[in-house]
Amino acid sequence: MSTTLLAVTGLSPAIVTETLWALAHEKKRILPERVVFITTLIGAEKIQQQLFTPLPAFSGKTAWEALRAALKAKDHELIAEQPPRIIGQANRQTGTFDGLADIVTPEHNDHAAAFILEQVRQIVTNPDTRLIASIAGGRKTMGALLHAAVTLIGRETDRLTHVLVDAPYDTLPGFYFPGQPGPALKDREGKAHPPAKASVHLADVPFVPLRNRFEDIQQFPGSFDGLRRKFSRELKEDAARPHLIEISYRKKTLWVDDRPVKSSIRSLAVLHFLLERQKAGQTPVDQPEAAEEMTAWLTNAHFIPLGVRPKTMDEDGIRHCLNNLRTALKPTGWFIPARSLSAPPFTLRLRE
Repeated sequence: MSTTLLAVTGLSPAIVTETLWALAHEKKRILPERVVFITTLIGAEKIQQQLFTPLPAFSGKTAWEALRAALKAKDHELIAEQPPRIIGQANRQTGTFDGLADIVTPEHNDHAAAFILEQVRQIVTNPDTRLIASIAGGRKTMGALLHAAVTLIGRETDRLTHVLVDAPYDTLPGFYFPGQPGPALKDREGKAHPPAKASVHLADVPFVPLRNRFEDIQQFPGSFDGLRRKFSRELKEDAARPHLIEISYRKKTLWVDDRPVKSSIRSLAVLHFLLERQKAGQTPVDQPEAAEEMTAWLTNAHFIPLGVRPKTMDEDGIRHCLNNLRTALKPTGWFIPARSLSAPPFTLRLRE
């Protein structure tokens, strides 16, 4: 499987070389085969000037060539796509697609959202390519939109990253990666800082792959806003759709839509009691009322094996069982909210 680094960049494209250096120095070394830049017209100029123009400090090599040499990249690794992919908009007067110099208006932001989503889509629809998306560069809106795009259509195998560079190297002009060739770099006061002493770290940014809720990414709307509305609508419908809750006292397990969750007999009994009361429209108002009613309910709970059936349940016992249930059920997306004895929509069944 190949890896593609997709990075939003602005006035400081060195975040890409720093990210690649950090990836190459992880415990399991990663050198992406392809590197794709998403930027603006101004950002594209900076990429050309800083990464792909020969520099005297690097003996006439470009920063990109110096990085590939330092990381001992193979011929097929760290291939930078040129020119960068420039965020733009359709010009109805000229009939051309014009790049944006910067992203400064709500309209620009809408164009950036659609453009970034499409770049992510092109990568994640290829099952043989892994995406690493960097949100470290460009305007904050660009990073936020890339995070949103990966959340909407990214996969568990993809990554979202941010690069962290220790001071003063994070603000030193001419810094690209630790140990880069050339002289020490000087700060505004004239103090020299050897690049070999720089420290660069990669931080993974968590995201929830919402695409797992949907079967076919090819059927997703093409626009960012259309995709957002689709996800919002269907997730709202999910919240209102009854979940199938099944309880087995013998196996000390409950299932949420066939997803098993281990639990104690006491916790299962508390859940069973509350769900039955809710179905009857008689949900207890608080734990003391629930404890009083549940003790009576237990005397007729013949579906619970006699040897393990609780005889009574007090207020603290119900509270303790509910806390355990909320923790155990949270990964399923269905659980009784805090400070409530009412569950989201459900259908209840007993299993042997």
